[in-house]
Amino acid sequence: MIAKVDSSTLTGEELSLFGGTDSGAAGAWVDDELLAQLARSEGLDNPFASGFVGRRAVQLYLRDRLVERELASVRMPDRAELLSMMRSDSLLYEVERHYYEILVADSATAESLRARLAAGQSFQVMAQNVSMGQKAALGGDLGFLVGGELTGRGLPHDIGTITGLSRVVRSDLGWHIFLVTEVRALTDTARVTASLSEVVVGRRERALVDSLLDTARARFEVSEP
Repeated sequence: MIAKVDSSTLTGEELSLFGGTDSGAAGAWVDDELLAQLARSEGLDNPFASGFVGRRAVQLYLRDRLVERELASVRMPDRAELLSMMRSDSLLYEVERHYYEILVADSATAESLRARLAAGQSFQVMAQNVSMGQKAALGGDLGFLVGGELTGRGLPHDIGTITGLSRVVRSDLGWHIFLVTEVRALTDTARVTASLSEVVVGRRERALVDSLLDTARARFEVSEP
């Protein structure tokens, strides 16, 4: 036993799961247990909610153990694979475009902004004023990218080959408008292969998780909305 609060105890094995073996991790457990027991003593415990939280915690723990075990088998692409991928679509992978981006939370705002941009308003100024993107302070300047660096992260294929102002496109982050101001032949193959390696690994990881879900759905009965 490492620590105890009334009848609740913490063992060394449990502590290693909780976050380590040092006294700081044990002290954090003690503080959390003290507050939890104080909440319970003041009538804040909801057995139904606590039961669900417990089941959910076990669910996430087992999910993470399975996914982590399987992801360890995901293979990194070698340079030959990446170069072959780049040669398969030269416009997408062997041409760099100077991209600017505006990212907003809803489609109506994005369409309104795009109409103003098409009428001649400054993309960079608008990005500084309204964009939620990481490069908003730089006028939305993403620098030179090959289109595959964007399409590999879920954006539509046409965004990887645009010139000028793009249409409004959606991603998990929100609604995007892109501007391409300059196009040139690829100048930094090493940077692009490194970036595409991350894209390929991400695809393989998503495919692996989808395969695990297919296996589970075939094995267990599911009822959902």
